[in-house]
Amino acid sequence: MEETKQTEEVKEIIIGDLKPKRKFLSFVSAVNGAKIRFIRDIAFVKGEKLSGTLEGIIFKITICDEGTIKFEEVDTDITDAAQRKRLLDDIDSMEITGYAQKFVVAGIQFADVNGDLCYLEVEQKKPIDILKSLFDEEQKPELSAKGSSLLDDLFGSDEPVERLDLSEQDAEIFVEAIENPTEPNEKLKVAAESYMEKQFRIMNEEKVKELKSRVEEKTKEVLTYKRDISQAESKLKLSSEQLGVLETRLESMTPGDEPNGYVFYVSEEQKNELGLDETTKHVADKIADLLGLKKEVLFEQLTGGFYKIRIAKKDDITAEKVEVSKDILEKMSFDPIGKMTMGEKGEFEYRGDMTWHQLVGKMIRNGFEQEPEFDKICQSNSYDSKEVELGKQKII
Repeated sequence: MEETKQTEEVKEIIIGDLKPKRKFLSFVSAVNGAKIRFIRDIAFVKGEKLSGTLEGIIFKITICDEGTIKFEEVDTDITDAAQRKRLLDDIDSMEITGYAQKFVVAGIQFADVNGDLCYLEVEQKKPIDILKSLFDEEQKPELSAKGSSLLDDLFGSDEPVERLDLSEQDAEIFVEAIENPTEPNEKLKVAAESYMEKQFRIMNEEKVKELKSRVEEKTKEVLTYKRDISQAESKLKLSSEQLGVLETRLESMTPGDEPNGYVFYVSEEQKNELGLDETTKHVADKIADLLGLKKEVLFEQLTGGFYKIRIAKKDDITAEKVEVSKDILEKMSFDPIGKMTMGEKGEFEYRGDMTWHQLVGKMIRNGFEQEPEFDKICQSNSYDSKEVELGKQKII
């Protein structure tokens, strides 16, 4: 006799890395005019639907076993695990609404692998089910269809209730009213009003508790970031000093770049027209306090000097438009601490700690050349003074 072995397929248990408070059941959609539902375990959501700072990011949510999920970023790597956990908490705290005789998260739409619209179904008990669970199986009354319908209407079966906390006395009053709906019952009215007031109070208390927790979390994050900024500024100052020493040593041991085909002109130091008298200084001081700015940095920006740098191709120094390639822009970025701003092509503005002589030296080492005719075109003060002296000699 030949033996036959029956093998039962065992589904692999998949555990996600996150577990929401409310169990995610499925992603559901319905066909209009037909009692047909489509159920999926995987769906996608756009980042901008969760946060205005996540535009262009797509998230994939996979519903796994034992109430867990996977919350992943698709084709990008911008968010970290902690940020995705906060986004999940936001989804988990959203209100619930009825859809296709199921409870789904309101206000957020998902898409399946085909791009079709679907909604996230979450686990949510009806008030009638919660009320029934308060009684032992032996003592639980058998309610008629009419009684079940009445209780659903009493508690609003279309609206989800997060928790139901009835005293034994109130529960008895509700059950009695269901079994005897035609008899007037003042106790039912009082119990219902008391219950609703209690539910609103509980909901408010839980929301306040949640907001306090999130405020504390964000406060810790802000303090951490401020501490990181302070430490980063100290490291920046030390590294910039070390960079200056290393660059000086390197320049003393190596020749400069070969001529790159451009000439340059560095103006004398330009002063901001804005001056700070006692009144404006006091105002600026207050602004720094209000915005959390460093006063010395703000005052430097308001009163500090800057240099204008112009470049042009050596074979066409009179051209109105100057072609500036990527390589030339990289050569102009010789001070990582200072700020080099390009205005019209061929014109730059430098603000930083370097002096006129240091700027000229950097430009020459980077392959730019000095050209007297270009200095004249840029209206160099040195040429203006020479022309005045020559004019005086002619008069004499």
